[in-house]
Amino acid sequence: MHPARLRRSLLITPGDRPERIAKSATLDADAIVLDLEDGVGPEQKPAARLAIAKALGEIDFGTRERSVRVNAVGTLEHAADRGCLDVARIDSLFVPKVERPEQLHDLSAWLDAEERKASRSRPIEIIATIETPRGLFNALPIAEASPRTTALFFGSGDYTAATGAAVTERTLAVPRALIVAAAAAQHIEAIDAAYFVAVKDVAATHADALVARELGFSGKLVFHPSQIAVSNEVFTPSAAEIARARRILGAYEAARRDGRGTAFVDGEFIAVDIALMAERTLARARQAGAA
Repeated sequence: MHPARLRRSLLITPGDRPERIAKSATLDADAIVLDLEDGVGPEQKPAARLAIAKALGEIDFGTRERSVRVNAVGTLEHAADRGCLDVARIDSLFVPKVERPEQLHDLSAWLDAEERKASRSRPIEIIATIETPRGLFNALPIAEASPRTTALFFGSGDYTAATGAAVTERTLAVPRALIVAAAAAQHIEAIDAAYFVAVKDVAATHADALVARELGFSGKLVFHPSQIAVSNEVFTPSAAEIARARRILGAYEAARRDGRGTAFVDGEFIAVDIALMAERTLARARQAGAA
């Protein structure tokens, strides 16, 4: 199995804006999501497909994940999207409005065939978007639908439009938590919605990202370059967190050598569950190059 990708920040860029696509390849986002869906008007989608194909063929994105947000599976626009995708040049597909596992079965079968034609070794991954009430209630079956699915993404804009809820921390707490739980049950990542209330407000973006991290998300979609550094910082363990995780593991390992299953660190009771969280912190830090 290939290692999990680092997805602290995923910058979404309209596919019909070649100049923005070119700039995105110079920024510090972990992933670049080239958009063919809601960020592109219906009349501009053909041009966006051509621009994305050209960019993927000519631009060096370095180590950044190259993802394309296609239109919803089963639509005519999605069928047209498939016709322009070069499976040799993308790392993942960002799939919107997933409501049933069968949608991913269909997409995975198509990818299987395309990858065989291209003799591709590493499978294209799927980031499945949960953004409707039906999708939320099917989040676990969707997470389980394909081994290609390595992340669930919460689309708060469409979700609140469908439910009539306000876009606030309180109203989004339940769907966020359910999506994190579904992703965790399948041992995949959960990526939170972009903070779009005030995209240039760094303090508000930081506060929103902290809430997402506390709930268990591993990263955020971002709309504006100013949000990238904030997201990268929040979803990378700090030096203090790394040091504490090392103390926890050291104390727990010493306790285990002495035949005990518990320890105390900084006055906190430590058992296997806390030790596992510390291991996760260090693994995350290593992945981000912080440890």
